[in-house]
Amino acid sequence: MADADSRDPAERTRALLREWNGYDPTEDEARRLDEELDRRLAEAMDR
Repeated sequence: MADADSRDPAERTRALLREWNGYDPTEDEARRLDEELDRRLAEAMDR
């Protein structure tokens, strides 16, 4: 199994984004983005 294949899908996606466009959020940035996504999803579920 190749190294990239042994990682979970989120890790593989982050690696691809980093290679493709340099996107590489810190853990704190990723946490804040997750919180914002959770907020938006909760808001959409209320509609």
